[in-house]
Amino acid sequence: MLRQLPRQGAGARISFSRIVAGLGRRGYGLSILIFALPSCLPMPPGIPTVSGLALIVIAAQLILGGRRLWLPGPIARRTIARADLTRLVDRAVPYIEKLERYMRPRLAVATERIGRLLIGLMVLVLGILLVLPIPILGNIPPAIAAVIIALGLSERDGVMVGVGLLAGLVATAVASSAAWAAVLGLLYLLR
Repeated sequence: MLRQLPRQGAGARISFSRIVAGLGRRGYGLSILIFALPSCLPMPPGIPTVSGLALIVIAAQLILGGRRLWLPGPIARRTIARADLTRLVDRAVPYIEKLERYMRPRLAVATERIGRLLIGLMVLVLGILLVLPIPILGNIPPAIAAVIIALGLSERDGVMVGVGLLAGLVATAVASSAAWAAVLGLLYLLR
């Protein structure tokens, strides 16, 4: 399904609304994946912010129990170069395929109503962390945790969701520590 995304429509750019529409019934999990993947690598400012805002919107819908994923106009209209999306998918798919060998539907309760609430809460926190300018690669751990959660959700693998939630807690601790260290450093310099 991911390999087909860059081939949708025509033109040099593809909108996020078209990408989400192409994800079908796996919209939540794969949308989290699509928006978190770019921030798994060091990115220029702005990309983690857009990714984080999209994750916040997706998380809110998971928390509220939405059936179909909806993106607000400013995010839905944003576009990505088809070549960049192709490159991103081509780089990510081999790793995802390796992980998929170990994933299968299990512990369904983790991906159903109560599980989706917990997933939504964690993705909300991870989205907020991506929006924040956390120093020293601070956006990478939350993005990786979101990717793990997304894979578990899309494959209905409660064990993978659990691993992602644990990774989210670790990412939150790491990001909080980095932010706190930056604040202490700034206070020390201001003395």
